[in-house]
Amino acid sequence: MNQATIAPEDLPVFDTNLVTNSTAQLGGTAYLHCRVRNLNNRAVSWVRRRDWHILTSAMFTYTNDERFQVLHTEGSDDWTLQIKYVQKRDNGAYECQVSH
Repeated sequence: MNQATIAPEDLPVFDTNLVTNSTAQLGGTAYLHCRVRNLNNRAVSWVRRRDWHILTSAMFTYTNDERFQVLHTEGSDDWTLQIKYVQKRDNGAYECQVSH
């Protein structure tokens, strides 16, 4: 049997000092921030919790709704979900996740 161990310093670390509640005006733009260190070869995804729809993963968008986009600068720990032209139906919880 093969076993692999991951050292704690190799695990991703979420910055818990970021604001977790965001407000945007109808028709405006919302920015949801996520900061993760030690990603290595992992990807950050944004998920809409209402329907568990994966909106983005890494720099790819997985929704036909073009109002959603991930903003990220190469080498940065910041992964921001941008929602343009905010509508009432955009209200709810969004989750930043890390996966392989």
